[in-house]
Order: sequence, then C-alpha cells, then structure tokens
Amino acid sequence: MQLVRIAGPTEEMRRLADVEGLDFERTSASRLDDDTWQVAGYATDEALEELRSRGLRTELVVPSDKLAEERETLFASIKRDESEGEA
Repeated sequence: MQLVRIAGPTEEMRRLADVEGLDFERTSASRLDDDTWQVAGYATDEALEELRSRGLRTELVVPSDKLAEERETLFASIKRDESEGEA
C-alpha cells in the first residue's frame, strides 16, 4: 500500500470504487478544471496498474516502505500514550 494522488476525467474518476486494492475518501476530491478531478487514496501496486491502464494519472505521495515506517511510529506513539494514561 502506498499513498497516491489520482487525477483524470470526471467519468473515469466516478468509477474509482470499482478498482480493487484502492481505498480513497470522496471528501478528498478536488476539481482541477471543468472535466478533471483529483483525489488522494491508498493503493496497492496492482491498483496503480489498473488506474494507469484506465488512462488516469497517478502521483506517488508516500511509498509503501515509508508508509509502513510511519504506521509503526504512529502505533508506538499510541501504545505509549495508552500506557501513560493507565499509570
């Protein structure tokens, strides 16, 4: 999984929910021009291939290895905060 930005024409962007391995928030969508939208989401390598085959532009924001590292840091911080709250 990696964090990506996806951009493309309205019609193709409406079909993003059909892409297996892609998780995105519709609320992150922004209009770039009359017929082009952009959205942020988490995608597997396979989902990225599918998006590109549909003619959508993809931009890697956070690669999978960095995302895993950030997730570990976040979970460690949450665990530490929970432990301190119990003391």
